[in-house]
Amino acid sequence: MRSSKCSAVTLALAALAPGLNGCAEIAGLEDRQVIQLMTIAENQAEPRAIALDEEAIYWTSGRSDGSQGSSKGGALRRQIKDDWEVVDLLGPSNEVPDAIALDATHIYWSSTDAAFEGDCNPDEGDTRDKLLKLPKAAPIPAAGGEMLWGSCGAASAIALSADNVYSARPNANRITSVSKQGGSRTNLTAGGEPLYLAIDGSLVYWTDPKNKTLSVIDISGDAPEKELFSELEPPGLLVLDEANLYWLHGNNVMRYSRSGADGDVAGLLLDKELPSPPTGIATYGDYLYITVKEAKSVYRLRKDGAGGPQEIAANQEGPTGIAADRTGVYWTNSVSGQIVRFNDE
Repeated sequence: MRSSKCSAVTLALAALAPGLNGCAEIAGLEDRQVIQLMTIAENQAEPRAIALDEEAIYWTSGRSDGSQGSSKGGALRRQIKDDWEVVDLLGPSNEVPDAIALDATHIYWSSTDAAFEGDCNPDEGDTRDKLLKLPKAAPIPAAGGEMLWGSCGAASAIALSADNVYSARPNANRITSVSKQGGSRTNLTAGGEPLYLAIDGSLVYWTDPKNKTLSVIDISGDAPEKELFSELEPPGLLVLDEANLYWLHGNNVMRYSRSGADGDVAGLLLDKELPSPPTGIATYGDYLYITVKEAKSVYRLRKDGAGGPQEIAANQEGPTGIAADRTGVYWTNSVSGQIVRFNDE
């Protein structure tokens, strides 16, 4: 998909600076961060997860659009941060990308074949659900990614260590690990419905909303998995910073020390809860950033909880995936089909 380099910016600035003419002036405003909240891509088909590196923004789309022809699948897309062109990394297919993660050289994502019919049986070699990777420098649009594993039971979340990719697979009732270089996959856990996960060195944490638990396993040895917390409000996405593990918890956020020392307890971050359950969480600097799809809002929270949630964007249509770095906070609006950036100054 290729769009005008000026179109998204022009729409965002039209009411604020109608006298601007041309991309150079618009880019100049952008460089000076005059506009704090800006739509940077439009007309996306159900954008989902989002990820960032130093140069670009990546996201997955859950269904096809005009640029994908008549395919049943979705899309994997990239936008360079100092540009406005949206490009398809993959050619049209029946694959529907979902979760996404990045390292220095590759893109990793989960995918499901929308054209697959009937029951999926891994014992018969069915590969409806996949974990794929693509070099960032690959010629695009690529015919597809390299399959690291294919089976039945899609990955709802993926996380990376230096050498491996970990997948939470609720419908397969397991967490799966595979080398970034490919090869045999390993099932780290069996049972439950792990939906989200995070990696902290040799520790793999995951939440199971159905069973209302947060668990951990140390992959450096033979220790069994350990249930850290139970009877949680249906726990959701997890993120880590230098000191703590955070996860979505009902209409709130929980915080737990990464030290994992005996006596450490998890605590609610907010005295005043969010208006409805959050759908996404990201961390950067002193803040957590939260999307709340039902409330059509995006919030900023201090990591110490002081001051309560601050709404940084309202009237968002389906805020879902979110990511943050030194260049801003980015999220997907899955209903309106937008990618939005907030400059947190």
